[in-house]
Amino acid sequence: MYDLNKISSYLNTNTIGQSIIQYDNLNSTFAKAKNIFSTCPDGTVVLSENQSECILRFGNEWLCSPDKNIYLSIILKSINNNYLVPLTDVVACSSILKSIEELYNLDCRIKWPNDIFINNNKISSVKSEIIGKGAGIILSLYINVNMEEKIENLKATSIKIEINNDVERELLIGTILNNIEYHYVEMINTGKAYHAVDIYNENLLFNNKVVGVIKRGRKTVRKAVAKNIDSGGWLQVINEKGEEEILDPGETIIQYEET
Repeated sequence: MYDLNKISSYLNTNTIGQSIIQYDNLNSTFAKAKNIFSTCPDGTVVLSENQSECILRFGNEWLCSPDKNIYLSIILKSINNNYLVPLTDVVACSSILKSIEELYNLDCRIKWPNDIFINNNKISSVKSEIIGKGAGIILSLYINVNMEEKIENLKATSIKIEINNDVERELLIGTILNNIEYHYVEMINTGKAYHAVDIYNENLLFNNKVVGVIKRGRKTVRKAVAKNIDSGGWLQVINEKGEEEILDPGETIIQYEET
């Protein structure tokens, strides 16, 4: 189990992580956060060492390694508009990337809209979801930290594999929560997260690269040149007609492989 006092000692926040609830086993931190949402203060973090259902975008699953990786959800009550869901994913990806780069000097890249890669292997994914009729957003983070072997068929790695050393998860959690709060305050005050968007765009995996674009529920793949994300977290591309187009992260699947 986590040392919650140690996590608290790393925090410089007023909201995010001031309340932390941890469990040994859950179906999912998201489901638990949703269940206790109305009774918890803004910024509450739900942690679990193991969870049986790590559900990502479009029903995809994240493979859980008990007691080694990080699985957590954050209750965000001060942002409650559906259009902020993609931007919340941007904030999470940028915060995780910045934390990993600063603590472990690893070069990370973000695959729009919600995955983080190191050396073309996935190390993290995030998912934001609106709760109720605008009650708030739950942000869930899945991070491979001390997993000891790569999962080749899933192209998954961990921080431990990349630095060849054990990682103190409490420090990483505290650092990520500090970074999330910085952007969260901006979102509350302005409805934007400009610094998070800048970090995201600076580290976008396929900037100025040709990608395959698939509309959710369809099989047709069309080509486009990916540019940056806009201030709302939507991906800007140049389509095959040479026209600018903005892609909705909730309706789009991107195919891309580094060569």
